Amino acid sequence: MAKSLKPGRLCKLDKSDISKHFEELTQVTRSSNYLCGKCARSASDKKRLCRPLEM
Repeated sequence: MAKSLKPGRLCKLDKSDISKHFEELTQVTRSSNYLCGKCARSASDKKRLCRPLEM
């Protein structure tokens, strides 16, 4: 089983991290309120994005 996703920026995840932690990522992004202005990833907590913009 893969280790838990470390708290931090979703923007820095690569493809293997995304596939390993897919279920956990769905929880983090389920009720997204922020969008990264750099890579367009979304999250419910702005601390998880490098350039958060409120949606």
